[in-house]
Amino acid sequence: MFPIFSRSGWLLLALASLCAPAVHGQQQAVLSELPVLPEPSSLSAPAPEVPAIAISLAVFSTYPSETLLDACGDTEPNQACIEDTITPEAFISTLIAKSWFTEIKPFGNDSDYELLIANVAKQDETSTMSRALSEALLEELDEELNEEKHFTELTLQWRGIEIDSLVISSQVNSNETATNKAIEPLLSWYKHATENGLLTPSFLYHALNASDYGNHLSVPESLGDFTRLDTQLYPDPFKGSITRYTHPFFEDALVDVTVYPILAKLDTNTLSNQSETASTANTENSARTDALLHQQLDEDWNKADHVAHARNLTLSQARPISPFNVVGFANGWRLALKAESAVDDPIFATTYVFTRKDKIVKVATTFPSDFSDNLAHELIAHITVPEESMLMQQVRAMLK
Repeated sequence: MFPIFSRSGWLLLALASLCAPAVHGQQQAVLSELPVLPEPSSLSAPAPEVPAIAISLAVFSTYPSETLLDACGDTEPNQACIEDTITPEAFISTLIAKSWFTEIKPFGNDSDYELLIANVAKQDETSTMSRALSEALLEELDEELNEEKHFTELTLQWRGIEIDSLVISSQVNSNETATNKAIEPLLSWYKHATENGLLTPSFLYHALNASDYGNHLSVPESLGDFTRLDTQLYPDPFKGSITRYTHPFFEDALVDVTVYPILAKLDTNTLSNQSETASTANTENSARTDALLHQQLDEDWNKADHVAHARNLTLSQARPISPFNVVGFANGWRLALKAESAVDDPIFATTYVFTRKDKIVKVATTFPSDFSDNLAHELIAHITVPEESMLMQQVRAMLK
């Protein structure tokens, strides 16, 4: 039995679960965040071939909405709109056969994106007469006698929140198989999805009222000898944006700047510190803010420790977690790591974390802090981040 996905009662639950980490197999930003311990020459590896849209998509059957029933014209008792005249299995098998997505998960619960499908067909006089006629007579009639009008509603959700819905009408021959009947509405929806970028981070951020990094994030075009390669969005508004800087001569020397919202209530100091100028900024951190920044670095340390163990490296802190102040702009923290082995050159990584408005700004480099400190200073002095989004206001209002 194909599960039915209910539309009601999901908004609060979805908002409460929005901050959950992205699941395995979800779409990734082209600029994946630097590993805490970088692999040498990692950018030179060829990219594997992927489907047109690299996401895992869960698919559910759902009840028809009022919009869908209105489109079908369910107004006369003798012209009823019959549900699921195209079976859910037909939609599933067609989506799988088309290979538009990395993975199709029928009624799966571990994908960020969910496609809800409702389908009805109008039971009109023509189709009633068609069933009453003998097979011999049907062959003599015009093909239009056997046509059915189907109405399909495809609703796209992200972690339980609707971000788009489309009703598609299609005219098909009643003698067609259910799989063939499913092709036309799915082709129309896929065209709509690709033309409007429904499964892109930019559409997702806009649909959820998340921060507009494209227009309201400003980062320097260069940091010292490093040049900005690109700025991209993660496919998760709680991971924010990533900017990568590269060096003209040293391929493995990279600087990543990630900006993402604080997933906690804001303290009064953060709320009052809205200025980005040296003359008015309140750069004193509260104990709560410092604890939050320490948590980011502790997580990086744990990731690095796991990587070092897997690669038989000895991990140490070249410098322990320590305050890092950009005078007049922000007080942050720094973690400098060093990983050594008996056969390879040491690997260095330095991470800096700051708060700016309701965001965390993380600067990660693949070299020692002696070389990266000045770059972190320059970045923090010139970065501008978006204001608190409506999405985060709603999420924080639900947090204790």
